[in-house]
Amino acid sequence: MIKAKVTKKWINIGHAHNNRECPIANCFNRGKGVKGVSHATIFDTHSTLFLKKKINGKTPVLDFKHSDQIKNFIEKFDKGEAVNPQEVVFSKENLARKRLI
Repeated sequence: MIKAKVTKKWINIGHAHNNRECPIANCFNRGKGVKGVSHATIFDTHSTLFLKKKINGKTPVLDFKHSDQIKNFIEKFDKGEAVNPQEVVFSKENLARKRLI
């Protein structure tokens, strides 16, 4: 399970319809980031997290289907509706694929 805190700061500097600069992506890609994750790309239906720890010189990549919470957050933010700071969880139940690149 990987948790990320979407703060007011990440919401305020986030960009709608931008998979690398939306508030959730900002949690991973800016500042201190999220422990163990190098960076993330957040799409409408799924997220791809690139891990820091290498395996045999390759980067582990995790693809997650979105929970209803994450889907609702993205939809509201992209429509320009107000969203609140919250913790988002990428859980094992929503893990769609693991791969090495």
